[in-house]
Amino acid sequence: MVDIQPVTVREAQFLIDMSEKEINRAIDRGEVERVSDPAETRHTLRLRRPARKIGMSELLFLALEKQMHADLTPAGRKKLYQAFKRKSAKQQTIEFGLFKVSLTDIQKGFIDRYKQLHDAKKEIMEQDGSDPVIKGTDISAYRIAALTQGQTLEHILADYPTLSKDQVQAAIAYAAAYPKAGRPYPSRSFRRAADSLADMGVFDVIETGSDA
Repeated sequence: MVDIQPVTVREAQFLIDMSEKEINRAIDRGEVERVSDPAETRHTLRLRRPARKIGMSELLFLALEKQMHADLTPAGRKKLYQAFKRKSAKQQTIEFGLFKVSLTDIQKGFIDRYKQLHDAKKEIMEQDGSDPVIKGTDISAYRIAALTQGQTLEHILADYPTLSKDQVQAAIAYAAAYPKAGRPYPSRSFRRAADSLADMGVFDVIETGSDA
């Protein structure tokens, strides 16, 4: 089993496909607890406000609660969460009232995404004050991820021949877990946008107008 360390709310939304707003709301309502990160020291806590983080039990609970939300009362959610907090590391089922829930499928879903995010971060270099770039290049991870909204993987690799498929996929996963603030990058490269305009005859019109 993968040892999942405490994750930020942003990372959690990527892992269990739940919005940051919903996760923060669950924390604010006291439905799940924030956990301390062993990596945080007293020194770093004095320098900056610590990020909200949740652990494995909280991820499991939120993933299951998302599926059962309509059937649970506030008291029921609290009891379900306490069942997760009491479970042992090797326990693969949760007993909740008359229900007995297998955790295998729930775990597999977000553990696969955790591995994906862990591998993606190895390919991305973060920079203070600048966009994170794909390691070994000066290409923004956000720029590549944005292109997937309007282009195929094959087109992206053709436009950026120095990149590999794994690097493009790493950029996509990274951007999904750590969304870009501010104005987004265009969803098509300059080359593809220019090709589209040419296909529409825009440049022919410009040339004709200049001859006149």
